[in-house]
Amino acid sequence: MNTTEKIDLLRKLMKERYIDALIVPTDDPHKSEYVAEYWQIRKWLTGFSGSAGTAVITMDKAILWTDFRYYIQAEKQLKGSGFKLFRMGEQGVPSFTKWLKDNLQPEDSIGIDSNVFSAANVKELKKEFDEKGILLNPSVDIISQLWMDRPPKPESKAFSFPESYAGQSRREKIKLIREKIEAFRATHHLLSTLDDIAWTLNLRGQDVHTNPVNIAYAMISREKVFLFINRKKIDADLEMELNQDGIEICSYEVIYDALAGLKGGESILIDPENVNFSLYDAIPEHCRIIEKPNPSISMKAIKNEIQIRHMRQTAIKDGVAVVKFLYWIEHQKEDEEITEISAAKKIFSFRKEQEFFVDNSFDPIMAYHDHSAMCHYSATRETDSIIGRNGMFLADTGGHYLTGTTDITRTLCLGKPSAEEMRDYTLVMKGHIAVANALFPADTRGFQIDTLARQYLWQQGMNFGHGTGHGVGFFLCVHEGPARISSHPADVKLEKGMLLTNEPGVYREGRHGIRLENMILVEDAFENEFGKFLKFENLTWCHFERDLLDKTLLNYEEIDWINSYHQKVYRFLSPELDEKTVAWLREKTRPI
Repeated sequence: MNTTEKIDLLRKLMKERYIDALIVPTDDPHKSEYVAEYWQIRKWLTGFSGSAGTAVITMDKAILWTDFRYYIQAEKQLKGSGFKLFRMGEQGVPSFTKWLKDNLQPEDSIGIDSNVFSAANVKELKKEFDEKGILLNPSVDIISQLWMDRPPKPESKAFSFPESYAGQSRREKIKLIREKIEAFRATHHLLSTLDDIAWTLNLRGQDVHTNPVNIAYAMISREKVFLFINRKKIDADLEMELNQDGIEICSYEVIYDALAGLKGGESILIDPENVNFSLYDAIPEHCRIIEKPNPSISMKAIKNEIQIRHMRQTAIKDGVAVVKFLYWIEHQKEDEEITEISAAKKIFSFRKEQEFFVDNSFDPIMAYHDHSAMCHYSATRETDSIIGRNGMFLADTGGHYLTGTTDITRTLCLGKPSAEEMRDYTLVMKGHIAVANALFPADTRGFQIDTLARQYLWQQGMNFGHGTGHGVGFFLCVHEGPARISSHPADVKLEKGMLLTNEPGVYREGRHGIRLENMILVEDAFENEFGKFLKFENLTWCHFERDLLDKTLLNYEEIDWINSYHQKVYRFLSPELDEKTVAWLREKTRPI
């Protein structure tokens, strides 16, 4: 069944149920960034495979909204599908809520599936549409009737994550969360976000591609913790271990009964941004709801000393794998045909050689030539390009290790770079160094750091559409909140122990894209009469491309930073490399 056939059948079902418009987001019931195949409804319906986007279908229109990262990809994937692309963030492009308000009439009905919309989101939508008298129906799950070959819900085995890696026991974490629950005067706390459950209970799994989590819910009371999960995922030994820590295993679907069973006088702490509306709606009226962010969100963002020690060691292992890969790319044999997909497999093999490696932390972005201009390009069999010997090549990759999660991007030029490519690379490098060298007061937010990465591009009338950096989990999701370095004014302080990325870039559609990414750790700098100051410790070791740097655009401090960084790269990585690769790396890291 092609996309236009799906749209036609969907409209027939909408008509039968008196639905004038249907909103299809990217989400699952747990508000995950990356969702298991079972919940990839928007992808199934539209054919667009990016990780962010919202589809809206009316009786005469089918539209997909997505952001800067996916403009080029979406344009290609939606061609001939019946869906029109709306580029979020561009001037004159309305949000999907405004478009619906402008195009529907009072008393028209909009359908949504409350399992994949947060409680906060449903409240916002209802408020928006009430202004025009448009009705919101939150119990519409039409797609399930059409998706006949839908993948099953994942059933990977859960496993215990040792305290020797996590740095804290699950008992310690539960105790800290209970203290927060008490402070909010709640008797219960509902957790539905998968990485928060994994972190709190020291559990990992393989239910979501490249995300080591289990599909589950958890509820913490003053006496017990209830884990709602497919029982097939928990073997007898793990259940006994969890029981000993005060955790009771319940079937996944029983969460609704547990919520409905809350008694008068009891209260529940929920995060309305992360709890889906169907769960919120199951809480009885006599139970007081306290709406606050999950306490675990800020707790897991601060890495402890054991995790930090592991991450420093993991950074070297991962750097070895990436340097081996870059050496391999630059030393292609004359008769060897390397493609974007085969390159992704190769870097996986180099990481697999490293101790404690488990999996990729996301699908590698291997982007050659004009593909590098697509910020989150993902090679498919149809788009897989041969990596030639002339042109820009961007590799954004990462690994999950038992000892931490990594994320790194390097851009190189295969052949002789143009003046424009060198200029763009150098401007991005200057922004990267400005962030790496930042010294800032203890109450600084990420959006204040973000301008440092963009300043040199702005001076040339250039910019990039994504954030400069995101939080990174510890053997968890590669994108982790609440902190980030972004133009989005998130009111979250950067604190000691937070692990972030530093990844400015620039993208020229149809020509090339450049991104340079390291991981950075927030640490103490000093304290004086003006207060406490923080800085970043670099946690990624891999050379940058000397031959792409225009030295005339660099000042003495920037040249010193590059030379010093390269000395450390060579010192840390060379003992783990063979003789030929060491000689090559010595050349790559010689002073400029």
